[in-house]
Amino acid sequence: MASAAEDDYICPVCHEIFKDPVFLSCSHSVCKECLQQFWRTKKTQECPFCRRRSSSDEPPFNLALKNLCESFLKERKERHSSGSEEICSLHSEKLKLFCLEDKQPMCLVCIDSQKHDNHKVRPISEAVSSYKEELNTALKSLQEKLKHNENIKGEFEETVQHIKFQAEHTESQIKQQFEKLHQFLREEEEATVIALREEEEQKKQMMKEKLEEMNTQISALSHTIKDMEEMMKANDVCFLKV
Repeated sequence: MASAAEDDYICPVCHEIFKDPVFLSCSHSVCKECLQQFWRTKKTQECPFCRRRSSSDEPPFNLALKNLCESFLKERKERHSSGSEEICSLHSEKLKLFCLEDKQPMCLVCIDSQKHDNHKVRPISEAVSSYKEELNTALKSLQEKLKHNENIKGEFEETVQHIKFQAEHTESQIKQQFEKLHQFLREEEEATVIALREEEEQKKQMMKEKLEEMNTQISALSHTIKDMEEMMKANDVCFLKV
């Protein structure tokens, strides 16, 4: 429960530290927002604590109480600045419960606050156990998924290596085949050139022989023509004696 000193700073409606408290004519103070909400619900301007009707529809701010609440909150924050997360920041009570709807720890005083009205709560140890069980299940699922993904990754890496080896092997075979083809073409080129040159020599020799034969015939014809021309130049008697 809240201490006696702290009770002086708690709104009777929301059961939390006053926020912008207003001062009613009955001397009670209430959070401005809580008062407006109460008046809208009840449709009457009365004090939520003593039910006495307010003399003003715009009660003045209780600045003194507001300053005291701010000082109290500051002191409490400094008092727990050591980092302890087991103390309620609103009521300085030990956090023993967990609100299932707001998903946050709460103290025993928080149960009566308007913020957690009709909310389902569980002991912190029970909530922690439940969440740890859920996290453990999720963790196992993630670990299995990670293992599965690592196995798939390994298979992908093996496939990449296989593709690389296969490509290198195929490239080597292509180079060998083209080298054989190039060698065959070089040999065919050399054989074709040799055959061409042999054919050239044969044709040149044949033409040489024909030229020699033609020269012999031309020489014989030239001598015959010359003899006939000499005969044509002789006198008639000599021509007839020939």
